[in-house]
Amino acid sequence: MSIDRTVRHVKAIITGTKYLFSGPRMTIMYPEDIEELPEGYRGMIEYDWNSCIKCSLCAMICPADAIKMYVSKEESEKEKKIVKRPGINYARCIFCGFCVDICPTNSLTFSKVHDMAYYTYEEHFYPPDKFAEGIKHVHKGRRVRVILDEKRGIKYEPVD
Repeated sequence: MSIDRTVRHVKAIITGTKYLFSGPRMTIMYPEDIEELPEGYRGMIEYDWNSCIKCSLCAMICPADAIKMYVSKEESEKEKKIVKRPGINYARCIFCGFCVDICPTNSLTFSKVHDMAYYTYEEHFYPPDKFAEGIKHVHKGRRVRVILDEKRGIKYEPVD
């Protein structure tokens, strides 16, 4: 049994070494080149404050417990009852799309942004007001699209 595993490990090392020294790399030079994302890509979730009816379905269906409902103090005082709005923790989000699918007013949608970086864990938290501001992310690289090459496999070509 251990000989079989050793043989598989050696084959994996040989394959890795072969690709290390053969031809051009299949990876893109990110962030100079940015892959064009396909239609329906599940990026970070955006929230529309105005269309939200505060039903809490998004928080109830979230399997990762990434969406929580937060009390909106201003709205609660104004309406004389407790009003809650959704916020998200991107450290927990698994981008399953259940929240987007269940939202009756389409207040939650997927953005094309998927590559945010944070310095601290706390920056992953988006309370309702920050969640409603949207994703502040600018791509400055050259856009490329994936092309399948019969010899090489994956190639990237610039998008006009």
